[in-house]
Amino acid sequence: MLAIMLSLSALLPAPGVGRPALVARSALPVVVRRTSVPAAAAAAAAMEVLYDSQCMVCLTNKKLLTWFDRGREKVRFVDIRSKTYNGDEHGGVSYEDAMLHFHTVLDGKVAEGSEAVFSAYSAVGLGWLINVLRLPIVRFFVDVLYGFVSKHRYTISRFMPGGRGLTNAVSSMKDLNKAAQGEGCDDEEECVLPYDDDDDEDE
Repeated sequence: MLAIMLSLSALLPAPGVGRPALVARSALPVVVRRTSVPAAAAAAAAMEVLYDSQCMVCLTNKKLLTWFDRGREKVRFVDIRSKTYNGDEHGGVSYEDAMLHFHTVLDGKVAEGSEAVFSAYSAVGLGWLINVLRLPIVRFFVDVLYGFVSKHRYTISRFMPGGRGLTNAVSSMKDLNKAAQGEGCDDEEECVLPYDDDDDEDE
């Protein structure tokens, strides 16, 4: 192909032979102006991805989406474990629903389950792969896999790097909260933290 192009160029008459020479193009650089988008508008256009910060499967998914996003801010993560989480501000997805299934919110439209997974990865530039996964036969296995992972995500998290430590930390926090509320105590003395009063009296 390269040889053909070179041979054709040799047959063309040189500038000034049989036709006027072309005017040389300006060597000045062409300035392209880009319209800046306000940060608030960019953030508003980002897809919200709801995730559980106490689930290693969810945190791994968050890292993957962040890596594919490459700082373009196409997705914005919302921790449903946060004390300030309000479902009304995120597509009306309640905490209970968010704990059951993966959710994304874009322009008030809510996607749930495997469809939400597809939406999130399409937003970060993997639409070509998602189109393959949407094929009927492939989609069937994707839905089955999603259902299994969603149902057993905490069990799966234990076997992931750092998952056991996270699970133990979460369990300890839950036990501490229960103790603070007096749950799991047969009598009042079992929930009283020990103090060194005896040592003070001996002194």
